[in-house]
Amino acid sequence: MATSEKDFEAFLDTCRKAVAHQVSGRTEVFQALWSRSDDVVLIGAAGSHQKGWHDVSERLSWASQQLNFGAFHVEDLLTDVSGDLAFTVDLEHMRREVDGTTEHRTLRSSQGYRLEGGQWRVVFRHGDPMAEDTILPTQSSQ
Repeated sequence: MATSEKDFEAFLDTCRKAVAHQVSGRTEVFQALWSRSDDVVLIGAAGSHQKGWHDVSERLSWASQQLNFGAFHVEDLLTDVSGDLAFTVDLEHMRREVDGTTEHRTLRSSQGYRLEGGQWRVVFRHGDPMAEDTILPTQSSQ
């Protein structure tokens, strides 16, 4: 069953709000949007990867407990939908207070989605902290 572009946009809005819950320590909302299949993959900032719903859900629960960020907002770099598959590439901006100091964090995030039984589901996520920009040396003309 095909869904409309509006259906995916509504799902994506829900998903991004669920990621805000995930990074604030409440994983259940985000986990509810994932496929339960054995081929789901999570590649996280903790330097590891998990495959299959059981391992992915355990890591999402663990990761959520390590975070306590608020002021979450997404900078959409690329979104594409083709049939029953879609992906997003985002910068996820967040902040928190630690010992009276404001800590800002930006994650580079890629997520994949699949239409399952007429519902969009998350099937992969790769997120890691944004590194400082490296200025590349310019090449001289010859």
